[in-house]
Amino acid sequence: MQAPTSGATVDPSLAHVHRLLDLLPAGACLCAADGRITHYTDPVAALWGRRPDLASESPRWTAAAQLFDEHGRPFPPERSPLALALLEGRPCHGRRLQLERPDGERRHVLSYASPLLDGDGRLVGGLDLLVDVTDQHRAAEAERERLRSRGEQLVALACDIRAGLTPLRRSARQVAVPVEAAALDSQLRHITGLVDRVLNLEVDAD
Repeated sequence: MQAPTSGATVDPSLAHVHRLLDLLPAGACLCAADGRITHYTDPVAALWGRRPDLASESPRWTAAAQLFDEHGRPFPPERSPLALALLEGRPCHGRRLQLERPDGERRHVLSYASPLLDGDGRLVGGLDLLVDVTDQHRAAEAERERLRSRGEQLVALACDIRAGLTPLRRSARQVAVPVEAAALDSQLRHITGLVDRVLNLEVDAD
């Protein structure tokens, strides 16, 4: 039997929103004014890696096993975008974070949390829309790794070329004809300078 995705007690002013949220492709999570989750959609359950039974559980702000910021630093649920939106009474949009599932897998998401007010301006709850950007994050990480690996290869190649130029420059100074020796040494200096530029560019990129 599937766990209920809506709590037993729902604010009447929010009940009509549930059907609309269930149609969204992005994950959606509703909570009461005290942070207790009152409704969530299937995409959010997939991000959390579990389906809490809201008839018997009372998770607040999130049902993820652990929250992390975009740099991988953990933080408590009461510092989540949804909790801050309720506390500060204003939207907390576009924040990147990681949700850890019970099996240890992490999903990267963009959070768009907003407080919900009734007709009298009274806080009645909050809404958090979660967009799964895990695939985009992994693709960006793979591209960064590819560029880093390519840079390391270029540095290694440049170092090998520079090491090979050193004995050539020494030999050029021993050429019998001074004019030819000077011209050869000038060309080797130019090539060495180009290699140094490649090395400097890679160091700056790092």
